[in-house]
Amino acid sequence: MFKSKLFDSIGFIRSVFLIAFFILIFLASITYRHIKELDEISDSIMNTYEISIELGQLISYIKDAETGHRGYVITNDSLYLEPFINARKNVNNTFQALNTTIKSDSTKQEQLKKVYDLVDKRFSYFKNNFSSKKEFNDDFRNGKIIMDSLRTEVNNMLSTENKLLSSKDKLYKYNNSNTPLIVFSTFLISILILGLGYTRIIKNYNDLINQNIRLKIFDESSKQAEILGKYGSWLLNIKDKSFSYSDNKFRLLGCKPQSFHPTLENLLDNIHPDDKEILTDAFQQIEEKESFPLIRYRIIKKDTLEIRHFRTTAKVFVDKLGNKNMIGTTQDITEDYNKTQLIELRNKELEQNNKELMEFNHVASHDLQEPLRKIQTFISRIEDKEKDTLSESAKGYFEKIQEASNRMRILIDDLLQYSRTNRSEKAFENIDLNHVASNAISELSENIAEKKAVINFEKLHHVQGIQFQLEQLFINIISNSLKYSKTDETAIVNITSKKVKAFKVPKLKDDSKKEYVKISFKDNGLGFEQQYAEKIFQLFNRLHGKKEYPGTGVGLAICKKIVENHKGYIFAKGKPNEGAEFEIYLPV
Repeated sequence: MFKSKLFDSIGFIRSVFLIAFFILIFLASITYRHIKELDEISDSIMNTYEISIELGQLISYIKDAETGHRGYVITNDSLYLEPFINARKNVNNTFQALNTTIKSDSTKQEQLKKVYDLVDKRFSYFKNNFSSKKEFNDDFRNGKIIMDSLRTEVNNMLSTENKLLSSKDKLYKYNNSNTPLIVFSTFLISILILGLGYTRIIKNYNDLINQNIRLKIFDESSKQAEILGKYGSWLLNIKDKSFSYSDNKFRLLGCKPQSFHPTLENLLDNIHPDDKEILTDAFQQIEEKESFPLIRYRIIKKDTLEIRHFRTTAKVFVDKLGNKNMIGTTQDITEDYNKTQLIELRNKELEQNNKELMEFNHVASHDLQEPLRKIQTFISRIEDKEKDTLSESAKGYFEKIQEASNRMRILIDDLLQYSRTNRSEKAFENIDLNHVASNAISELSENIAEKKAVINFEKLHHVQGIQFQLEQLFINIISNSLKYSKTDETAIVNITSKKVKAFKVPKLKDDSKKEYVKISFKDNGLGFEQQYAEKIFQLFNRLHGKKEYPGTGVGLAICKKIVENHKGYIFAKGKPNEGAEFEIYLPV
């Protein structure tokens, strides 16, 4: 991923072309230097050839002078003096040419001076007349010695030039053979680098086209999202205070898109007079702290003069050029504001209803029970004094009145209990379920003794909860098991508990590792069809007739409400004539 980003970066492309540019400059300089060296070597070789030729001609001219001189001495014919005279002239020209050729080489200048002195000395021995044979022989011998010395010096110079010629010839051949290879190699490398750069440019160009297409799609989707979300975006250059709005920002203000140049001044023209200070304070923070708070304010739409509620937030960011900008979003929250106002109104109404319900509870617990107690008092008096004088039909009516008043008392008590269960203001504390079970059994001792029931429990866990509500939970579930026990079999209720992880219990629909205490109440009573497992927890719901099994259908509803107050879950399982099991999960 890092390599891809590196190769696709503009820095990489720039580096490729800079490297290729410098390689081409290097190639040009190498080529120029080699060509310069080849020219210098060529000039040096030509110079060496010229020196060798001139030295060879020098010896030749001196030999011509000797030959002409001897012919003249032997024949005394002046015709032989012409080569001698021309030789002297040619020797001077040769020396002049050699002196010009080697003028920048001090060593060769010294060698040439020696040769010149020897040549000059040799010409001094050329005479027209000799006084004796001995003088002729001496002159001839000395001339030969000088001529031999001259040849030696000339040969030394020629040997030096030949060695120099050989080395320069090798250097010339070496440079001449390597220069194309160097030029070709550097040129090939440049082509490869440029090709790599071109490939990346083409790829980046294609990527740029694709990104541009995606950007247009994203831009269009963003515009649609702004319209659907009822918000607009804006950009502020902090340095020059210039604004730019999205199209929907203009629409939110009640204007056509891009219909004016946005500034802080014409933005304030749209703000509700009472809220202008909110906006000016927020923009003041941009200058002082380079931050923008979340603000809520009202605007007056240009087209409809409607008052709308806006919410604006923004954040500073720095672009690649180092410019500080602030990008923000403005949302029309009028509907949310109206809903909030409506919710607050409903909450006030709910509070009033709760207050009225509390007053109703007070009435139910005092005022409704008072006439009921009087009815039951009169019923007991009639039963004690007048029952025997009643007719059989009257006695039947009297018993129905007695049963109805008892059910009314139980119903009022259950409703009050359910109402108190809805209120869980008391703080949670660490509760020992063993104590809860003992207190519940103690409360139901008469009923348990009457049914000759057996309640088993041991080593129950601790939970966080409300003591009296958990005791009511145990009482109601045990009481339910006793109520629906079999008449021909001893009622047995087994209470157990264990800790479980939420994700291991699919019915909790909680994939977390949160811990729960699972409390099980299992009996051997009448049981029920599993299809009624949820229905039995509904208020006033009964699976059996009230004549068969007395009750109000509130007890299990109270159990569910207590469990919900403790952020837990309650489930029921049953099979007809095999018993029922209630599973309660309370968070640890």
